[in-house]
Amino acid sequence: MSHQRDLPPAGIPPAERCQVWIDFDGTITTKDVLDELIGHYAADDSWRKAEELWQRGEIGSRECLERQFAVVKIGNDDLESFLDRIKPDPGAVALFALLHRASVPHAVLSDGVDLFIQWVLGRNGIQPAAVRSNTIERAGDRMSLRCPWSDKDCQSASAHCKCASMAALSQKNRKSIYIGDGRSDLCPSRKVDFVFAKGRLAESLASEGISFIRFKTLADVTRILEEAWQGHGGRRD
Repeated sequence: MSHQRDLPPAGIPPAERCQVWIDFDGTITTKDVLDELIGHYAADDSWRKAEELWQRGEIGSRECLERQFAVVKIGNDDLESFLDRIKPDPGAVALFALLHRASVPHAVLSDGVDLFIQWVLGRNGIQPAAVRSNTIERAGDRMSLRCPWSDKDCQSASAHCKCASMAALSQKNRKSIYIGDGRSDLCPSRKVDFVFAKGRLAESLASEGISFIRFKTLADVTRILEEAWQGHGGRRD
């Protein structure tokens, strides 16, 4: 006998059977922090060629970002001012509050930079359970990329292999939910149980015939998860 009718909205299981993975750039933030930084502070236009090659799948994000960071020049004061201007998605605070309240394991998985992520999240009072991302080394007004979560077997040659991070952090017997917007989210989205997608990720999943829940802001995601988790650690009025 099918129990489909007993499942919460969109088939999402109760909170105690879920874990959530969340992209940062363009998902937790309204704009892609790296795109904004590189576009404004690159010393020349060579970064555009690297971006084109990555978008076409001819190079991985690690090689793309290494090339792009090599031409970025920004001092500490300008970097802090830049990061202060980055706005979170209007539903970000409520989403993380729900995840904590419902005791749902979760992590921010980003192909971005830990310094930037910590700055934006901290300034907005967001404290995720875990963050995995790239890092940078600073030398004056220059920066270079370091990739502690790269993987030689990464199918996408990414700076951060999000699939490997999901495998390492995953808890057995929990369904995985992925929330993302971009090209770096495609590979992990193919390997989870539920996907919330927008932007390029939504376009790619649709073209591959992979089901997903479309969202505009994280407020949409929070609303759906709250409804699914009522009585299972979700919002209590």
